[in-house]
Amino acid sequence: GVPGAVLGAAGYLTLVGLFAMALGAILRNSAAGIAAFAGIMFVIPPLISILPSSIANSIDPYLPSNAGEAMMRIGHHAHTLSPGAGLAVFAAYVALAIAAASVLLVRRDV
Repeated sequence: GVPGAVLGAAGYLTLVGLFAMALGAILRNSAAGIAAFAGIMFVIPPLISILPSSIANSIDPYLPSNAGEAMMRIGHHAHTLSPGAGLAVFAAYVALAIAAASVLLVRRDV
């Protein structure tokens, strides 16, 4: 499982960079892009843990940071996604952000 975790870590960092780039393109402001990225990746997950455990356990694995974290795990833990599912969920977030950024850039800059 270690080679998969190492490749997952490289894929996670690549997807994080693309996600941050897409947020910056959507917001067209460096400070707003950094703040939105930090809020999504570092502020929302602890806030979800405040919710009752039945709700938090169903939402928590599908947050971008936790789905990406699943890509680097060796083995499966309770209330987490498998590495492949984590890759799919986080890649979907990235694809959605890039699609929104491309639509907005075409509309605003043409």
